[in-house]
Amino acid sequence: MYVKHGLVYLLAKIAPALASFISVAAYTRWLSAEEFGVYTTLLVLVSSMNGFLFGWLYVGIMRFWNAQDVSAESVQRLISFSVVVISGVVGLLAGGYALFMGHGMIAGSFFLLFTCTALYESYQRVNSITLQVQRYLLAEVARTLMTLVIGLLLVWLGYSWGGAMGGVTLGILLTLVFSGGIWRYLLVKWREIDYTILRKILKYGLPLSLSFVLLDVIFTSDRLLLSFMSGYADAGQYAVAYNVPHQIVMMLTSSLNLAAYPVVIRALEHEGQAQAEEKLKHYFLLLMGVAVPSIFGLIGISKAFIPLLIGSEFVEASLQLLPWIGLAVLEHCLYMFYVSLSFQLGKRTGDAVKVVAVAAAVNLILNIILIPKFGMMGAISGSILSYMICLTYGYFLGKKGFNLVIPWLELGKVVLSAGVMLLIMEQIPDMGGVLSVFIRIVTGVLVYAVMVLLLNIGEMRQHVKTVGASLSSRYQRGFSS
Repeated sequence: MYVKHGLVYLLAKIAPALASFISVAAYTRWLSAEEFGVYTTLLVLVSSMNGFLFGWLYVGIMRFWNAQDVSAESVQRLISFSVVVISGVVGLLAGGYALFMGHGMIAGSFFLLFTCTALYESYQRVNSITLQVQRYLLAEVARTLMTLVIGLLLVWLGYSWGGAMGGVTLGILLTLVFSGGIWRYLLVKWREIDYTILRKILKYGLPLSLSFVLLDVIFTSDRLLLSFMSGYADAGQYAVAYNVPHQIVMMLTSSLNLAAYPVVIRALEHEGQAQAEEKLKHYFLLLMGVAVPSIFGLIGISKAFIPLLIGSEFVEASLQLLPWIGLAVLEHCLYMFYVSLSFQLGKRTGDAVKVVAVAAAVNLILNIILIPKFGMMGAISGSILSYMICLTYGYFLGKKGFNLVIPWLELGKVVLSAGVMLLIMEQIPDMGGVLSVFIRIVTGVLVYAVMVLLLNIGEMRQHVKTVGASLSSRYQRGFSS
């Protein structure tokens, strides 16, 4: 089920990733570095605030939707209640900001995208936990296409960063309208709200929500401080450099997480912790077996690939930062999609706050010290060290609630295979353009596949034999009939 549902979720993630590459390629040519910096800063703020104010709700949906003592209808009513109340408060604050600061367009863009994002994320969480993977896929593809087309059109017409923000907001809003999600979650039945369940989800989810916010501090503080200390131009350069590795690795790892988490929850609820731990072990190996070669492979094609995606003004910084950003993104995904699960499954969500609070504090201190001296390299160095704290502290503290097994030997094999792949990719002469990228990708995939078989990572040879025998049996039955 991991692989089957993971492939569907991967398709759902590929669409926005491809759209992001296209939009970045266009926006970095049509917008100045400062305009692009405003756009990306607003996106970061919306993401951070949404995680802070609704993160508890999202994790509550995933953790309690299938719980025996909580009905799905009660959770759905809480979604409506929470979105209406919280968005209303944020709308008042945004209105006050616009009134006193005179930045009406910034405040309005922020509020509209914030509200639409909350509705859409809740809708997709329900699709995920109920295993409605096809519905999830259709919604994501529709949102992506409308966001891309509308955003490109508005920016091309001269609406600058406002047009890009309008594309994102309208893409989400139209998807919710056509899917029915907006009507389902905006019709609040106030008298039917179960406040006992609300308190239960808040108790579980608020610490996780706070930990996600602090995790976002690590993810966003470097860009915000670059904007403040070095200007929007450096922030724009840094955002573009971060976009490609982040989109690729996050796309792959989040797809696997969406497929695995509901399966692990069901195993924990119905089969016990031992079975859940075994499923997590297999999930970890699959997670690393995809994420590590993705980073190495991106480095292997970067000199030919990056100039095809972004404007020439951004290429040099992106190539220089790529290996270090790749490491930071890998650490980020490993904590988010594996190490932090020990706190969620063990219901010790308060410990997650301790871990990320320490890392976020260290990150802020490092950014303040390093950015004035080293600029973008200082920013990414602070992120790498901070995510390392998340991984080490989180892994050992999480053992108190739920043991996460890490197959170190198999992980070493994955890193070795990816390293061999990169070495061979770099021996291929650079012919420039799409052809060079294609040849290196094909070579990298083949080399990595051969290494996985040679080292028998995750007992891959046995899996191949099983699949081969199954296909042969089906062929023989079909031939005899």
